[in-house]
Amino acid sequence: MAGKIVLVGAGLVVLVGCAPQLDRMEAELQRNADEIAKLRAEQQHLSQEIETVNNLLRLDQNNGAESNALRLARLGQLATKMDQLIYKLDDNAEYMRNLSARVDLLASRAGIPTVGEYKGVPPGEGTLQGMDELPEEGRAIFQAAQLDRNRGNTEMAREGLEEFLTKYGNSELADDALYWLGDLSYGEKEYSQALSQFQDLFDRFPSSERIPAALLKSAYCLQSLGRPIESQEFLQRLVDQYPDSPEAAQARERLSDASSDDS
Repeated sequence: MAGKIVLVGAGLVVLVGCAPQLDRMEAELQRNADEIAKLRAEQQHLSQEIETVNNLLRLDQNNGAESNALRLARLGQLATKMDQLIYKLDDNAEYMRNLSARVDLLASRAGIPTVGEYKGVPPGEGTLQGMDELPEEGRAIFQAAQLDRNRGNTEMAREGLEEFLTKYGNSELADDALYWLGDLSYGEKEYSQALSQFQDLFDRFPSSERIPAALLKSAYCLQSLGRPIESQEFLQRLVDQYPDSPEAAQARERLSDASSDDS
């Protein structure tokens, strides 16, 4: 009996610990659902407008070429906007699926039955190298963090990346997670924290393809912290070690500007 009480108590602790994240994600789901409804209404309005322009083009054949050209241009603009709306709808639908998956993941940890089972990314369809080797939970955590990051949900993205590193810190995607953590801190102007996270990337994954970008961001952090000499050292290191990278081109420009200012 005492053992059962301990187990129930432990389950309640897990549930309470997950509650804030579940509340935040529930709010995100509702906001995203509202956005999808708004986009669908706009898509319907655009469809009607496109049909109207098409009808005018068919019926008004006696107008001059200039009038028809203007209508054709308008039709092209409407079609482009429709494509953009469809892309946003697809993006929001994907975000909803992954956010729902994360809710299910947290709920299952708390012992709450979920509506459906999350299938994750099928083998062979990972968007990043090393994704296929991750277990289902790892893929779900990383993808949810990336979606949160892309949509500006900084706090949830940070939590997801930190959770991923805690559980899958030795996986092939650990360097990506470390880089994006530093990038989030940089975006929030937490320059000292970003420097520490980028340094962790340098120390643990010196061969990562993220190193050039991390070196450039580190240089920017140092400049913002009032340490220009160290910033230039990072820029020069980037140019020396990764001369053909896009980041090196930016570093050369920065070094050139600094040299001009000194002269």
